[in-house]
Amino acid sequence: MKVSFKQKLLFSLISGLSFAILNSLMYYVFLDKGFIWEIFMMNWILFGFLFGFGFLFFMQRMTTRLMNNIQIQLADDEIVRHEGGANLMKGIEAVGGKLVLTDQRLIFKSHQKNVQSGETQLPLTEIQEVIPRKTAKLFQNGMRVLNQAGEAFDFVVYEREVWLEKVKTASFE
Repeated sequence: MKVSFKQKLLFSLISGLSFAILNSLMYYVFLDKGFIWEIFMMNWILFGFLFGFGFLFFMQRMTTRLMNNIQIQLADDEIVRHEGGANLMKGIEAVGGKLVLTDQRLIFKSHQKNVQSGETQLPLTEIQEVIPRKTAKLFQNGMRVLNQAGEAFDFVVYEREVWLEKVKTASFE
């Protein structure tokens, strides 16, 4: 997943501000020092920069390594149409891994850092419906795939609209 500079800056500002507010409250409540603007601003800037940019840099590197280690076996005549990082909801766990759409199937393979692992394959001929869904009833990054047996597979994906369009196009050709 690519994160723009604007997104990194926003994340840094929000996380830094949150930390500065909490830290200032701790100073006020436990040390009885009152509100100190210099400490508040220093916390906001330093923590925001270090955590905002450092955390995102670390997570992008770790995610890239995890995704590169996931190998999915394809048939000789199978063509990859789209792929990316995703989570497959299994109970309350969001199993992280790679989602691959080929001209024959939709394949999810988990990475090794999950409690639940494995590979889920959905032949395109068995996909009945692909619909958008919200994750935690809040975030618009979910995709539900229903097969002909009535089973629902809930994925959390980046660029949901792209995934919805590509899976619909591939499965209903």
